[in-house]
Amino acid sequence: MSGRHRIYLAAAVTLFGMGGLGLLLMIVFHEQTFSNFFPGEKQPVLLQLLYGALYGIMAVLLLLRLLRLRFLKHTGQFFRKLLLRYRVGWLEIIMISVSAGVGEELLFRGGIQPWLGIWPTALIFVALHGYLNPRDHAVFIYGVVMIPIAAGLGWLYKDCGIWAAALAHTVIDVVLMARILTRNQDPYATGKQADPVG
Repeated sequence: MSGRHRIYLAAAVTLFGMGGLGLLLMIVFHEQTFSNFFPGEKQPVLLQLLYGALYGIMAVLLLLRLLRLRFLKHTGQFFRKLLLRYRVGWLEIIMISVSAGVGEELLFRGGIQPWLGIWPTALIFVALHGYLNPRDHAVFIYGVVMIPIAAGLGWLYKDCGIWAAALAHTVIDVVLMARILTRNQDPYATGKQADPVG
């Protein structure tokens, strides 16, 4: 199976598998119905999308600033090499981001958060993404910063609705991946091109 086919499969599993499980949990255990959150359960959809876009932009600006710090530069390079290895282009960036934004938010915020609460869910969410690796200090620090950002997604879901959290998550992923992928220059190198992998 090629790298791109793996990406498509992972996106489908995230969107339909995780998202479907999240919907099931919401309906069966949290007494949600489709009419509760399609098209808008807590706030009108357009308002949810506005809040989600604003939160996503603020969060991703913070993360991009963080990735510019010298001691975190290898974290950005790691993600860049991963994207290049799987030959991720714009279509894949959007597909991955939307799948993760919708699927993961339905599962974590909609399905799990009502049981565990905002902060424990945020901690588990970040840990399952592999960011709390104590053997890699830079990634661990990045993960610690991600915990309050993930908690913010939890507050968005709680106060605004699932579409606010899903769009914020999608915006963060699209901008981060696009920035990492399109950054040709290593800001810490002296005019050298970043090495493409694969």
